[in-house]
Amino acid sequence: MAQRRGIDAARRKFGFYENGLAADYPLQRVEMDEWQVDICSLFNESGALDGLSHEDRAKFEVGRRWIYAAVDCATRVVLGFRIVANPNADDAIRTLHLVTQDKTPIAEAAGCQSSWHQCGGIGVLVTDQGSAFASDRFRSAVVDLGTTYEAPPAGVPKLRGRIERLFRTFGQQLAPMLIGRTFSNPTQRGDYPSEHWAALTDDELAQILTLFIVDVYHNTPHSGLKGETPANAWKRLSAEQGVTPPPDANHRRAIFGIPLDRKLDRHGIRAFGINYTCPQMQEALLRGASGKLPIRVDPEDLTHVSVCIGHEWFSAAAVSRSVWGLSLGEWLEIARNLRLRFREEATLSEGIIREARKKIREIDARARQLRKVQPHHFTAEALDKYEKQLFTGLRIGPEGSAASGDLERPVGRKRPGPDDLLADVIETDKPLPEYRVGGTDSESNDEDGEDWTFDD
Repeated sequence: MAQRRGIDAARRKFGFYENGLAADYPLQRVEMDEWQVDICSLFNESGALDGLSHEDRAKFEVGRRWIYAAVDCATRVVLGFRIVANPNADDAIRTLHLVTQDKTPIAEAAGCQSSWHQCGGIGVLVTDQGSAFASDRFRSAVVDLGTTYEAPPAGVPKLRGRIERLFRTFGQQLAPMLIGRTFSNPTQRGDYPSEHWAALTDDELAQILTLFIVDVYHNTPHSGLKGETPANAWKRLSAEQGVTPPPDANHRRAIFGIPLDRKLDRHGIRAFGINYTCPQMQEALLRGASGKLPIRVDPEDLTHVSVCIGHEWFSAAAVSRSVWGLSLGEWLEIARNLRLRFREEATLSEGIIREARKKIREIDARARQLRKVQPHHFTAEALDKYEKQLFTGLRIGPEGSAASGDLERPVGRKRPGPDDLLADVIETDKPLPEYRVGGTDSESNDEDGEDWTFDD
C-alpha cells in the first residue's frame, strides 16, 4: 500500500481504530474545521430569485460553498456552523463566536422544532494547520476567550476524529436528499450534472443545514455515544458535570466585535449617529483624556459598545433608548429611510425610529437570524464608509423636533450645531438678558450695582 498509494494511505488503512482523545463533560474539548460542501448551489439569496424557473436560476453563478463547524467532543453536539465563500480567519472567528451564544433564535428562524441552546466557554479548542486557524487574529481570539489551543500534526485526522466524522455524516446523510450533490469523488458522481441541477441559494442552504443539525442530527442515536442522542447526552452531562458559562456580553463584544476608533468628547463617543457613554468615559474626560478610543461594535445589537480605556474594556450604553435592541442592519435601513423622508434635517425623532423599527422587525426577523450563518457580514472598512455617507451630522432628537414631521421651525429657532448638546431640546420661556463686560445693565442680578468680575 505504501508503494502503490503512499505512506499516508497506508497509515490510514492499517492504523488501529481509535475513538479519539477522551472528553468527560460538555465543552471540555471542542473540535473545529472547514469543509467544502458536497452540494452545488447558487451564489445568491432566494429573495432575488423567487418566481424564476429552474432554467433561469441555472444562469446564475454556481459553485460549492465552504462551511466552518465546531463540535463538542463529549456529546457530539454541533455548537455552531457558518457558510462562507472561501476559508478565511474572520469567518473562523465568527464561527467561534457562535459557540458562545444561544442559537435558538437561529433554529426558530429555520423552522426547527428543537432548541439550539447549547453554548458556553471552551476548555480546549482543536483545529488543523489551516491558514485561517494559524492566523494571528484567530489565535488571539482564542487566547482572549481563555481557551487552550491545540493544532495536532497534519495528516493525522484521527486526532480530530469527531469533526471529520461530522462532515462524513453531512456527505452521507444530508447530501443524498438534495439536488445538485457532487458526491465524494468523480467515480461515484459519474455523469451526474451537478452544476446543471444546482437550485439551492445561500439562505436555503443555511435553513437546510440548520434543520438537519438541530432536528435530525441532534436527535438521532449516535454510535459514538452508545446509542444516545447528542441532545440527550448534552442534557445528561450538563446536569451531572455542569457547563463552563460563556463570557459576558462585554467580553464577547471586545473579542468578536467589529473594531473601530471614535473620538471622545463631552457627548461621550458617537458611532453611526448614536451617542454612547459610561462612567469610566466621563472620568477619563475629566482627567484630560482626548483623541480617539478603540471601540468594538456588535452588529447584532447596538444597545452597547465596548470602549478600551487604558488597557481595560468597558461597556458604554446608547444614550437614546430608541436604538436599544436594534441590529446594525436595522439601524442602517431606518437611517436611510428617514434621510429620504427628511432630507434636510439632521436630527431624528425617537418616535419615528420606534415606528420604523417595529415595521422592519416584523419583516426582517427570520432573515436576520439566518444571516448569522451566511457569508454576508459587515467589515470595519464598510462601516466607516457607511458612517461617512449616511450618518454625517445625524443625531437622535426627542419628540417635537423637526424630524417628527413638523418641518416649520419656530421663529428665531436655529438649526443646532454639531456640538450643541441638547440645543434642540432646552429652550427658555423668554429671552435672556444681555450682559456687557465691564459695564452695567438695568436687568442685572447684581443688587449692589457693582460690576461682575472674573472671581465672581
